[in-house]
Amino acid sequence: MSNRYSLIACVAMVVLAMAGCGKGKEEAKDLPHFCKQDGSRLLIKQGKMRLEIMPKIGGRISSLQYAGHEILVPIVDLDKVTDWGTVLWSSPQTDWGWPPIDVLDNKPYRLSTEDDKVVLTSEIDSRTGYQFTKTYRPDGEDRIAIDYRITNRSNERKNVAPLEVTRLPSSGSLFFPSGEGEVSNGLFYPLDVQMIDELTWFDYDKKKIRTDHHKMMQDGKEGWMAYVDKGYLLVKEFNDSPAGTTAKGENEIEIFAHVDHVFIEMKQQASLVALGPGQYLDWTVIWHVKKLPDDLVQNPTPQALAAYVRSLL
Repeated sequence: MSNRYSLIACVAMVVLAMAGCGKGKEEAKDLPHFCKQDGSRLLIKQGKMRLEIMPKIGGRISSLQYAGHEILVPIVDLDKVTDWGTVLWSSPQTDWGWPPIDVLDNKPYRLSTEDDKVVLTSEIDSRTGYQFTKTYRPDGEDRIAIDYRITNRSNERKNVAPLEVTRLPSSGSLFFPSGEGEVSNGLFYPLDVQMIDELTWFDYDKKKIRTDHHKMMQDGKEGWMAYVDKGYLLVKEFNDSPAGTTAKGENEIEIFAHVDHVFIEMKQQASLVALGPGQYLDWTVIWHVKKLPDDLVQNPTPQALAAYVRSLL
């Protein structure tokens, strides 16, 4: 991973938050050149990548396209908010259970701009005391950086980590470099994964997802996770979390397959951080989106795909 990235991807920088949402932010009037507003949606274009964000529904990513090809699970019903989109959750999930906290997951976020960035800020959740901020900014051709911030607005000390959840179509393959320890599945059926040349590899097979949801959790390494389907690639780049530093009962990399074949969840999280009242943590995830070269489309071996991913980082 590049030195440049290591400087911007500070996973657990804990500092005292300034009062309110920070100085220098104003309600968005003139959006940055890479972003346009289309009704209630924001459209970000970077190279051949097109990202759609919905500020009024959790500031979440609702669409990701490359040259017109949709990579995320399509929105079938806007009201079924747990079936689509990319969202930020706090970890451990045991702190809030299910369903996700409305204020942070699917209620309106305030839109502002700061230094040529698009900034979306949630209200404060009365139960956990958390406030989420999502900052979107370009980071080169066909990639975008998302800077996440979790602020502790409560009067209590909190142990928390950021967790990004992306819902993908029920097809394709997910893979990442295997870290330390074994694969676990928590409360769900185990997901059928393979270990190939130090990669953890999952091929979606509808016939193997039955009776209940399936899940896998494992430590990763190198700080990336990838999804490939129909010749298109999504890579998430983030700072690697050392083994054993995530929340109890969770792990750095998780894959979840819905029993009704509605979606696959691509999930990664950072190390657990202790936040005092008024403190916050920052975490950056960079998305890379590509159409695979013809030779990889014809012969998409795990080794060749992993080498291609590493060439992008």
